[in-house]
Amino acid sequence: MYSIRRPCQEPRTRTPRRAAPARPLLPPAVPRALVDDGRVPFTVSHAVVALGVRRLPVPVAAVAVGSMAPDAVLFAPVLPPYTAAHSWWGVPTIDLAVSLVVLAAWWFLVRPAWAPVVPGLRRRLPTTWERRPVLGRRDVLPVVLGCVAGSVTHVVRDGCTHESGFVVLAWPALRDASVGGRPLPFLLQDLSSVLGLLALLAAAAVWWRRARPRSTGPLRPVQVAVPVVALAVVVAVSLVVAARVLLAGGGVGATVTALAFRVPPLVAVVLLVGAVVLLALRRRDVAGTV
Repeated sequence: MYSIRRPCQEPRTRTPRRAAPARPLLPPAVPRALVDDGRVPFTVSHAVVALGVRRLPVPVAAVAVGSMAPDAVLFAPVLPPYTAAHSWWGVPTIDLAVSLVVLAAWWFLVRPAWAPVVPGLRRRLPTTWERRPVLGRRDVLPVVLGCVAGSVTHVVRDGCTHESGFVVLAWPALRDASVGGRPLPFLLQDLSSVLGLLALLAAAAVWWRRARPRSTGPLRPVQVAVPVVALAVVVAVSLVVAARVLLAGGGVGATVTALAFRVPPLVAVVLLVGAVVLLALRRRDVAGTV
């Protein structure tokens, strides 16, 4: 028998797989497109629509909260899916429920608790903010309408500026258009976000100049400590989140994206916990003076 020798074959060299780019540690409800494109949520810029209803018989806070409610799932994954919150049927159901809960927390917990103790602001904020509002049956309809109207503006704006928005999908010219190689819907989204944020900052600056400082009494040490501790917690957790992303191989963009999704819910929790503590201390002081 003759043995047939196979020609010498060079050992196969396997091309090492490139490590996938590190993704920020985000809630599962965050749309993949936002992460892949390195986009961060400018949810607060939606609240700019509330500036236009200051003279209308609807609460400004209701419109502001309603305009941000559809994005709540980005920060609280326990809520229904993103697409449901941004649908027309989601406006009077999911978004309205979220708006009413957030609005109640703002009116009855956060605002009356923090207004008297926030350094620099407490001398300019209205004294009515230090008390819980008294609402009657006549206030129900304006509150609901304000929340729904705010959510409608959010859905309409996203429909024109998101790749999967109903206006973008129905209008091929808008979907296919680009400026400088960048899709027009994305450009409109970034532009409207920046302009909305700048408008809010400008409105805050005008309010600061017009609001006259009033005399206020000294704060107790514990009232000074609560804001300091709250700020320290937010800064510490933010540094931990940033460090985790950087150590996992993420860059500046991934770090900013992770912070944009993690810091808002952290601030909300800190404000709520701080509000409960401050209101409990105030109630104890009142009981002690009786």
